[in-house]
Amino acid sequence: MWGGTTKCGNCGPGYSTPLEAMKGPREEIIYLPCIYRNTGTEAPDYLATVDVDPKSPQYCQVIHRLPMPNLKDELHHSGWNTCSSCFGDSSKSRTKLVLPSLISSRIYVVDVGSEPRAPKLHKACLLPLPAQ
Repeated sequence: MWGGTTKCGNCGPGYSTPLEAMKGPREEIIYLPCIYRNTGTEAPDYLATVDVDPKSPQYCQVIHRLPMPNLKDELHHSGWNTCSSCFGDSSKSRTKLVLPSLISSRIYVVDVGSEPRAPKLHKACLLPLPAQ
């Protein structure tokens, strides 16, 4: 048990505990969902790729923006296609980032495996709203 849930076991690229993750290699890029809600800007939300490698000449800069295809989604949180608490199986990899939207009920799947520094939209899904 970890955090009140059962671990997946040896099924993915993650770490066995948060402490083990802290001992791992430092991230070189991060992905940030960026939203325009209540800003007066009529543009699609986007996923920003930020260089966080202190040795890079682009350190702390947005190096890529991936705009979503629709307006007023309000991207919220994100998750991976492979469980982050799983570990030990080199056949699993985190190649897709899942971006749900609060306002539109869309879920975007972004390919971050092919070109991590310039991700591309893989798929967009619209969840049906419950009947009222």
